[in-house]
Amino acid sequence: MNRKNQPSGIDRRDFVRLLSGSAAAAGLTGVSAGCGGGSTTDKRVIVLGLDGMDPNLIRALIDLGRAPNFKKLAEMGSFSKLGTTMPALSPVAWSTFITGMSPGGHGITDFVVRDPKTYLPVFSIFENTEPDVVFSIGDIHLPIKGGGPVNRRRGTPFWSYLTERGIPAWVSKIPTNYPVDDTATVAISGMGTPDLADAYGVFSYFTSDPFEDYAGMEGGTVQYVDVNDDVVHANLLGPVNGFKTLQDDSRDPYINTTKIPFTVYIDRDADGVRLDIQGSSILLKRGQYSPWVAVEFELLPVVGTVRGNTRFLLREIGPHFKLYATPINIDPVHQPEGVVYPAELGAEIARDIGAFWTKGLPCDTKAFDYKVLDDEAYVGQAELVLKERMALFDHLWSRFDTGLFYFYVSSTDQDAHMMWRNMDETHPLHSEADPRFAGYIMDLYAEMDKLVGKVLPAVDDKTLLLICSDHGFTQFGRQFHLNTWLRDNGWLAVKPGAEKKPETSIFDIDWSRTAAYGIGFNALYLNLKGREGEGIVEPDKAGAMTARLKNELHSVVDDSTGKRPIAKVYDRDEMYTGPKVGEMAEMLVGYTPGYRNSSTSFMGATGSEIINLNPWAWSGDHSMAKDLVPGTLFSSRRVAAKDPNIIDLPVTILDWFGIEKPSQMEGSSILRG
Repeated sequence: MNRKNQPSGIDRRDFVRLLSGSAAAAGLTGVSAGCGGGSTTDKRVIVLGLDGMDPNLIRALIDLGRAPNFKKLAEMGSFSKLGTTMPALSPVAWSTFITGMSPGGHGITDFVVRDPKTYLPVFSIFENTEPDVVFSIGDIHLPIKGGGPVNRRRGTPFWSYLTERGIPAWVSKIPTNYPVDDTATVAISGMGTPDLADAYGVFSYFTSDPFEDYAGMEGGTVQYVDVNDDVVHANLLGPVNGFKTLQDDSRDPYINTTKIPFTVYIDRDADGVRLDIQGSSILLKRGQYSPWVAVEFELLPVVGTVRGNTRFLLREIGPHFKLYATPINIDPVHQPEGVVYPAELGAEIARDIGAFWTKGLPCDTKAFDYKVLDDEAYVGQAELVLKERMALFDHLWSRFDTGLFYFYVSSTDQDAHMMWRNMDETHPLHSEADPRFAGYIMDLYAEMDKLVGKVLPAVDDKTLLLICSDHGFTQFGRQFHLNTWLRDNGWLAVKPGAEKKPETSIFDIDWSRTAAYGIGFNALYLNLKGREGEGIVEPDKAGAMTARLKNELHSVVDDSTGKRPIAKVYDRDEMYTGPKVGEMAEMLVGYTPGYRNSSTSFMGATGSEIINLNPWAWSGDHSMAKDLVPGTLFSSRRVAAKDPNIIDLPVTILDWFGIEKPSQMEGSSILRG
């Protein structure tokens, strides 16, 4: 997932206002999270969802003799590529896995889509709804009824067909399952789960170096602090206090933000610090991450608080003081509805393994991109995430008996995004990457082989084991600025005067003269009359215009490399059907490996260049043409299907349990051909 820019159409803080207004986590169910009791079956399906695991990389690891368990599983059953969706993006593909529907059915078509009325980008996975009833006293506003985050994904999750028949379904961390779907027996929300303050996650960085410049940085806050007698005073920022009428103050952009004061005492002889916050004292050595630190933000006196957890990293104590804090994760014990199900599951897990990352994408790729973290600091965090995720697996696996067990790992995706340039000698920024981590991705795959080794002994004649990824991976060395190309080729127009800006935003687009525009990683929309807020393209002209755009884009050549950055432009109507197709972009741009849509064009912006180097640590990607980045499939049974696709997997799982294919599903069982 790429989070280069925060969508301007999303209120970053709306989530917390509704979050804090929801009472407390309700005790749900009467269903024990500790067992699969009452099962109507003795069959099992075990699914390991290893996000982004690339079939070429795992094949290479097997050939090197470093993946004996993957090899054993392939020999036992099958190993093949797995067809994916277009776009080949995690929320899109995993939504297809969950529902058995194409994007035209479930409606998740990118990380970010546009509001057709305003053209503003909106987060695709969930939306915040306003409360139906609000009780107000002065400047205090209490939501009484309704409101809160709602999943945008449409369609019935396949596991609900299991649980309604008494078959347990354990679903851990699957993407686009926030708020968590309560039709599962046991569930933990995954990609799309926000932190305590923001839909994407906001880190904090404290520095005494006045020359560190982070102007324009997204995804984090920077506080410049003073060091007096080796003591630092600062505030950890929390959620906006949505209970109260918000105030405007240009002198204090965080006037509405909750804060926790903390003090740091520097010990130069020990090359470390003591950090005191809310009654806790944490000792930190330079380069060391703290354990989870529990924090509590007051929204209303006594009764109105929200709780979270963060980790601190001491980067330096001299010549300047530099301290980093992760995004504040929602406390799984004192969580609102939507993070774990049943509600008491969070406390059960925390008693066993401690606090854990609840944010859907745990590793802080933003801080790495903006060089608040270096390679070593990112890897240190990534290793903590993986260790914790494996502890979570052990906790759940030890309690599972029969039914469905789905477990998701994000590391194989996030770490491939961030460490690709370290591995790939052909990447333009390979020389800038820390060579100590050149083997990190392959080492991570080897760790996944150990995970496979934990579940292989469970395979018998009543147990099906599937290991799958939603897409593969490739290099992202050069970025294609789609909206800049559209502007320079007469498809997109900016307002008078805006053409002089080095970079424009979506607010600078002149919709009265714009026929096509891009929002998201792969989507290319026509400014269609009757659908878009200020549409100018007549519907009967859409087909001819789409054909012309496709031809023009296919002919683009990067003068610096001689390559065509765009491998294929897919026609939405030729791929998908369903009630959501009309809302989708007419064209989905599939890039050539090595290229990807730029992070600015992703948000509707234009710049001065059409193609240039990708400057970010985020150096591997998969938002290319879907046929060039297939996923991976291992099965403990022989796969009969010639070209298995991720849309086939929910049908396959239901078929294993003797359940006929539901009418909403479009795939076929891979075991039947």
